[in-house]
Amino acid sequence: MVSKTLNVVLDGWLKVPTDGLVPMLERKLHERLVFTNPDYEMRHNRGEWIGSIPAQISCLRQKGRYYLLPRGFLDQFTDLCKKFQQSYRISDRRRSLDPIPIEFHGQLKSYQQDAAESVLTHDFATLVGGHKSGKTVIGLYTIAQRRQPTLVLIPKMELLENWLIKIENFLQIPRSVVGVIANGSQSVGKQITIAHTGEITRLWRKVQEKIGYLIIDDCQRCPSKVLTHLVTNFDTRYMLGLSHSGQRKDRLSKLVYYYVGEVVYTINDKDAREGRGIIPAHVVARTTDFDYPYRSRSDYDRMLRSLIEDPQRTRMIVDDIEAEIKKAAALLLVLTGGGEQDRVLSSALAERGIKATSFSQALTSSTDGKPGEGEDGQECPSPEIPGEPLAVLVNDRNLTECLKHIHSRVLFLAVPTYFHKTLAQALRSLSQNGNSAEGRRIVIYDYVDQKVGLLENYFRMRSYNYGVHPDVLLSSSLN
Repeated sequence: MVSKTLNVVLDGWLKVPTDGLVPMLERKLHERLVFTNPDYEMRHNRGEWIGSIPAQISCLRQKGRYYLLPRGFLDQFTDLCKKFQQSYRISDRRRSLDPIPIEFHGQLKSYQQDAAESVLTHDFATLVGGHKSGKTVIGLYTIAQRRQPTLVLIPKMELLENWLIKIENFLQIPRSVVGVIANGSQSVGKQITIAHTGEITRLWRKVQEKIGYLIIDDCQRCPSKVLTHLVTNFDTRYMLGLSHSGQRKDRLSKLVYYYVGEVVYTINDKDAREGRGIIPAHVVARTTDFDYPYRSRSDYDRMLRSLIEDPQRTRMIVDDIEAEIKKAAALLLVLTGGGEQDRVLSSALAERGIKATSFSQALTSSTDGKPGEGEDGQECPSPEIPGEPLAVLVNDRNLTECLKHIHSRVLFLAVPTYFHKTLAQALRSLSQNGNSAEGRRIVIYDYVDQKVGLLENYFRMRSYNYGVHPDVLLSSSLN
């Protein structure tokens, strides 16, 4: 028997006609969406006073000829329809506004990119990750991808400043134009608005029609009424919940999944810890005056060429290299962008009487033009590097190989970079080698191009690998 096709409406709710529902599907909806109240159950088992606490919680409402289901239940509903051979069509009436100009200025770590991609494949989703796992940054990345005016709900005022800082850093949106509904403020931003759940409960009509993306931060701590009564007032095309844990203290985690969305990705604690404070080094943060009118990713290559050719910035790096050589004659490693930057730095160092060679050239010359193996096909010998003071120019692609042959206590980050997994591991290896060989920490010269938002973000990401707050690094270098 062919079931009647259900005309399902998707807006602030998932509206399912009561007429034509396959009986087994209707029963399953009741089984999942109506459940025992954990608080009632706990008090009952303890013999405590129950008062007016309801025995059951129902996430299934009936209005006229429709069942109203929370939107986060959409994926489960469609799966149940397939299981019980219930035909349906969905009339999508969610709010989708004109795209806004917004771009992400930063670089996600590999696990963050995986998490972001999982979120972006679902219109309604929950992302779970521990403290400092980068959930906020992932959320900002999805805002830039979806390009919808966004409302961020926060259950605690302590979260406000963190969001404002990261919005400025990663989206380059001044905090003065970010809407805030908290502490008596009632401003609505054209791109992003941050609202405390206590105040938006009264003022949701002020912003309802102006957003296409709803993010609920710390949703494991949000009062249950925020999920069941506030979130349902928004018919946004997208929703995302950011949760520190998969469990709520009130044992009502189902409410998050039903009203916001299923957990689509859980950040592994090991992945989140990777790269935080793993490089024990003395970091010299050097601020440069380099500036460039960077606006989008299409400007990146031109900006990098301008940075490489900037005489003042190059002079600063060469001054530092010369000073280190005067302290103690030794091999110094300089992480560059290769090619043109190698040429620029080699020329500037030669004017000071300092020899420089790229590691790839040294490796090639030691293997008769066959990098990677010797004449007999065995592992290549160490490159022929003179014992005199020398700057070895290396890029992040061959740094790991370089460190097998060269032990240095000093590294210069001449090119702005972020510490992806492989590079972070290479620098940890360098720090371990340097510590054991010299009995003290390695020195890293980090050049901070803070006048360009993207490059300043790269520095802030690097600082997490040093285990030191970026502002502390900058202030200590100034003193």
